[in-house]
Amino acid sequence: MSTYSNLSIELIGTGEQSGTWGTTTNTNLGTALEEAIVGTVDVAVGTGDTAININTASNATQPIRHLRLNLTGSAGGVGNLVIDNSAAGGANTFQKNYIINNASNTAITVKQDGGTGVLVPAGKSACVYADGTNVDYAIDYLSGSVLSSDVDINGGTIDGTTIGAATPSTGSFTTLAASGAVSGAGVTARFASPGPIGDVSPSTGSFSTLAASGAVSGAGFTARFASPGAIGNTAPSTGAFTTLAASSTVSGAGFTARFATPGPIGNTSANTGAFTSLSTSLNLVVNGQGYSPTLTLTDATNISWDTDSGQVAKVTLAGNRTLNAPTNLEDGAYYGLQIIQDGTGGRTLAFNAVFKFASGTAPTLSTAANATDFFNFRSDGTSLFEQGQTLGVS
Repeated sequence: MSTYSNLSIELIGTGEQSGTWGTTTNTNLGTALEEAIVGTVDVAVGTGDTAININTASNATQPIRHLRLNLTGSAGGVGNLVIDNSAAGGANTFQKNYIINNASNTAITVKQDGGTGVLVPAGKSACVYADGTNVDYAIDYLSGSVLSSDVDINGGTIDGTTIGAATPSTGSFTTLAASGAVSGAGVTARFASPGPIGDVSPSTGSFSTLAASGAVSGAGFTARFASPGAIGNTAPSTGAFTTLAASSTVSGAGFTARFATPGPIGNTSANTGAFTSLSTSLNLVVNGQGYSPTLTLTDATNISWDTDSGQVAKVTLAGNRTLNAPTNLEDGAYYGLQIIQDGTGGRTLAFNAVFKFASGTAPTLSTAANATDFFNFRSDGTSLFEQGQTLGVS
């Protein structure tokens, strides 16, 4: 009676298969043994488990017996190739070596029932061995040099040589101190012609000038400005700004140049000068009939007439001036305005829109020194209408 080996090769019993044992032997040699030594077979895989089982009582072709398993399929994701644990011929478990070529796009873990197995990523090949309980890599050590332009090291460690070292001495990466020197072609090219602040590309360039709204950040800035030192402090230690008292002295070239000889109010240039005396908007009040005292205009001036008719306001021009809107006008009242040039002459006077002239525009004043121009106005309570004028009376 025939029995079967671990690979299901038929073992002919003594005196059996007279006249037919050659057929059995040819199948053992040309099929069973040849598949185990050089055979390759396609196995379709997908997500989940794909099992390949052994027929323990047949020497006919079986995928599980082949040396090379070519995995096919396009399911994606992950899956398992489960190799049968059974064995024939009284053996406890099925044992065999394999070349796994994962031509599918599914990451496959090759294992036996109850085992953890090994991963063969999509598009990769591996040599493994099924020991009857689990599947493990058949090769985990290579002696000598491995020369290939396609070597890809994923995970693990490289023992015996510091990465980047020129000698085979061992060591570890050094933590750079604040003053640690880093060099090399890449560093030189980057810092010799550095890119703009904030630039993360490797292209060269130059530092950019920050605009008034430019944002500058980093640990150094944060530490400095979150807890800034006192005004004038140049040390890197942190601190807080000092509150200036009313009598505190603030100095420096900028302060000295600006405040020792300050420019006029409103001056934004760096030119030096002196403060200009302030003048206010003057009010000329005319009370009662007759002439008011002569007022020298030094700025835009308001005239406030009383409600009585026949009042005359007298003003002297000390520069080119503006006469603002008069107030307290009485409807139907008549008012006089006497304009006197100062000793220099050549002064001009701009009238507010309340003044209405017969020609539509105010006449040109006499410009001789000490010249006097006289205007008569009639009021409607809101505007003053020019009734007559005498120019150049001294």
